[in-house]
Amino acid sequence: MKRIIYNLVILISLISTLSSCKKSLENDYLNPQSVEDGSIDRVFSSMLLNRRIQPTYWDFRTFILPATGAFSQVTAAESASNMWIPSLDYGQDRWTDFYSASPGIINEYTEMNTLYNALTDAEKSAQYVYLELGKIVLYDQAAQMIDLWGDIPFSEANSLNSSDRTVHQAVFDDAATLYNSFIDSLDNINTYLSSYTPSTVTTASLKKQDLIYTGDLTGWQKYANSLRLRLLMRISNVSESSAKTSITTMLNDPSTYPLIESNDDNAVLPMSPTTFNSDILSAFTDNSGQYSFAPTYLIDSFMSANNDPRLPFYWNKTSSGTDSGTYKGMPIAAGSGVYNTGVGKYSTYDSATFMYNYNVPGVLFTASESEFLKAEAYQRWNLGDPTSVYESGIRSSINFYYSIQNGAIFNARTFTKDAEPTETAIASYLAEDDIALTGTATNKLIKIYKQKWEHFFILQAGQAWAEVRRTGYPKLTFYTASNSNASQPPMRLLYPSTEKLYNTNYSSVESKDTRDTKIFWDIN
Repeated sequence: MKRIIYNLVILISLISTLSSCKKSLENDYLNPQSVEDGSIDRVFSSMLLNRRIQPTYWDFRTFILPATGAFSQVTAAESASNMWIPSLDYGQDRWTDFYSASPGIINEYTEMNTLYNALTDAEKSAQYVYLELGKIVLYDQAAQMIDLWGDIPFSEANSLNSSDRTVHQAVFDDAATLYNSFIDSLDNINTYLSSYTPSTVTTASLKKQDLIYTGDLTGWQKYANSLRLRLLMRISNVSESSAKTSITTMLNDPSTYPLIESNDDNAVLPMSPTTFNSDILSAFTDNSGQYSFAPTYLIDSFMSANNDPRLPFYWNKTSSGTDSGTYKGMPIAAGSGVYNTGVGKYSTYDSATFMYNYNVPGVLFTASESEFLKAEAYQRWNLGDPTSVYESGIRSSINFYYSIQNGAIFNARTFTKDAEPTETAIASYLAEDDIALTGTATNKLIKIYKQKWEHFFILQAGQAWAEVRRTGYPKLTFYTASNSNASQPPMRLLYPSTEKLYNTNYSSVESKDTRDTKIFWDIN
């Protein structure tokens, strides 16, 4: 069934069909975009195939590397006068991929609701679980939109694709209010999943259409709670009392609020090479062969200085120049001349882990993030010993990146995979002065923040940027561009031009639409 999809936010009509899949899954999944008839479970699968969840060339090349990655300094940025002015066109693409592009996040979820409302009561009972799982993904992605722009259209977005098909322009919802509504709803989803038992038919459907956990609802429950913990901690500097109360309840009752605490439970979109691949190789190079380079603070001052076991999984060693055979970052003031001649002299993203690997997963939430969030809560509010969960987070991160390289699948190339880090190497790293969780309370928090930032790295650069703004750490030094209006990275992105032109509700947020306006949770 062809579905006419409308984006009320920017008032652009897009026609898409569920048979328009650009990539096909192997037989272990039903292809959610190759069916003729729309169904909730297949639309749910389509929702997960959004190109901002998949590791795609377009996301990395146009958005992560020049924007969130550069602003969080998990990638080096070529110094230039306009280097801190993100492309409005590429920002528009990011916006559209949430609202309307097929498969758009909010568009697909709205379609799920429309299909659900047309079902019989018996059918609704079997299909409702997909709406709850879809909410988790929706809230995760919507929160990321808030972290980028602030107030966003949400409650009235894509209403023409809803059951009443009524056209109206979407209001901009208050960012803090949306965050709180997500937090409350995720609590309700946890309650629902803790007691829900799917039928045999629904179980079989989930196994095919659930591309994240293949029907493991406990995994989804852990993802919902972990996401809730992230959002609560994100607002904890502006709403500390309420955030602390909710987080304390969660951490004191793990049987009721299970979290992602093992890499086996990570919320990731796995690939099915070679027909369903990561598509990021060309994102790290341009047509002239210029590579994306390691940023000097992360690789030189933090990772190399502390003998980080993740070094060989993150970076290629240099192959020429006076520092050949080492890990070396690109200086922050390096211009095009240095970049154009930098291959071999400066470290690039590891070839086996990232560039030539068809098997890099789409990352939504990992055990390391849960552990670092717990460590922060324990340290700030004396809820427990932060050291064990902090060290567990580091260990999980090392294992996570090792597993990506170890599970790499290459196309017509052969790479030597690095050995798994030894316990001796890990223990030595944990004992480094800059790593061991010792010192003042403030110093301990800084170490937790820096480890979480390093773990997010390029695969979750949006989270890295959000946390750098929220916590103020690590203290990063950026090149001062000659553009007086944009000499440093922005605090948020500007709204796309189509919103300004076509959504009359833009006037309600126009005064906030500046690059220096902070997101509500940012009080640094």
